[in-house]
Amino acid sequence: MQADIMIWFQELFAGNYGFFDFFFSFITFFGEELVLFIVLPIFYWAINKEAAEIVAVAGFATMTVNGMIKDICKIERPISNEEIRFVEVENFFVDTVHLKEGSYSFPSGHSQTSSVLMFSLASYYNKKNLWIFASVLVLLVMMSRVYLGVHWPLDVLIGGLLGLISAVFFYKLLVNKKQDTRILIYFIVACVCLIALIFAEKSDTYKSIGAMFGFATGALFERKIVNFDPKEGTLLRKVIRCVIGIIIVAALKIGLKPLFGLIGDAFILDFFRYMILVFVAIAIYPLVFKKLKL
Repeated sequence: MQADIMIWFQELFAGNYGFFDFFFSFITFFGEELVLFIVLPIFYWAINKEAAEIVAVAGFATMTVNGMIKDICKIERPISNEEIRFVEVENFFVDTVHLKEGSYSFPSGHSQTSSVLMFSLASYYNKKNLWIFASVLVLLVMMSRVYLGVHWPLDVLIGGLLGLISAVFFYKLLVNKKQDTRILIYFIVACVCLIALIFAEKSDTYKSIGAMFGFATGALFERKIVNFDPKEGTLLRKVIRCVIGIIIVAALKIGLKPLFGLIGDAFILDFFRYMILVFVAIAIYPLVFKKLKL
C-alpha cells in the first residue's frame, strides 16, 4: 500500500525529474540536523534566549524519541524496493547515499526536526503568517523525503506529528517560567532521555542525549556565571558574534569527530562529543563574547 502511494507520488513529477530532484534536494536540507545547529545558536546569541531554549529542549528531546523509536521498530527504508525511484544526493548539506548503510526509516528524522523547529518558533511568537510558513515548509520537507525515496509516507506523517506535539508541549511547559525552574526541567528531561539508551543501537540516540545534557549543564553554567543578554549590542556586533560563533561550532562539530576517533568508535563517545559541542555553544562562547563585548 505505502509502496503504491510512493510510486504514484513520484510519477506525478515524471518528465520534470531534473528540476524536482534539485528542488526537493534543496527543500530536504531544512530537515537536516545542521539547520537546527545554525538557527538555534543565532536565536540564542543574538535574538531571544528564552525562545532558543524552548527550541533546544524540544528539539533534543524529540530527536532522542526519534532515535529510540527507530531502534525499537527497526523498519527498513524503501530504498531496497526496486520499483521505487531513489534519488542519490551526496554533498556537504544533504546526503541520501549513505542511508543505504543500514539506517532505519520510521519515523522520519527530517520531518520531525523541521516540525519541532518551525512549530516551536510558531508557538512562541504566535503569528498567523509564521504558522502558515511553518506548516508549508514542514509539509514540503515531508514531501521531499517521500519524493527522494528515503521514507515511507507513514514515516513522514508520524515524524511531523511527533515534532508538532513536542513543540507545543515544551512551549506550554516552559514559556514564562522562571529561569531556575526551566533549568530544573531541562535536567529532568535530560535524565528521562537516558531511558532511550536501553534500546539504543545507533549513534544518533547517543548524540541526542549528549546534546540534551550539554544543553542542561550549559544553561545552568550560563545562568550562574555568564547571564548575558542576547539583545545587547549593535546589529553589526550581533552579526559578528553569530558568524564567529557558527565558525567555532562548525569547527568543533567537524574536529571533535576525528579527535574522539583516536580513542575508539564506541557510541558513548558520540554522547560526550555532542555534550561538549552544545555546552561550548550554550555557555563557553557566550562567556567569551561577553568578555570581549561583542
